[in-house]
Amino acid sequence: MDQREQVALLWPLLALAARNQQILSYADVQGFTGIAQVGLGPSLGLIHRYCERQNFPCLNLIVVTREFGVPGDGVPGGPMPHEEIFRQQARVFVFDWPNKEKPRANDFDDL
Repeated sequence: MDQREQVALLWPLLALAARNQQILSYADVQGFTGIAQVGLGPSLGLIHRYCERQNFPCLNLIVVTREFGVPGDGVPGGPMPHEEIFRQQARVFVFDWPNKEKPRANDFDDL
């Protein structure tokens, strides 16, 4: 499965979790999608860049490590202070994901 196919699996899961104001661990995402935790980074990076391009809150920021409860070190844009992560997660939770068009695979071609 390529990254665009992974994003197609991840997007609805993350949008639903955001609507329910739910944080997901990398292990949770692996359990729901079958995508290995070590393989999630590039696809979450595509989601991050897509959200930035669309002026959406960064949906990928609700996926966190179980150990520390924050996104992994590979988040695009580099590490952020925990307070900023929590602020960004709050933006994700209140955003109107259901009324936004779900991205298609070709939306990620130039990211």
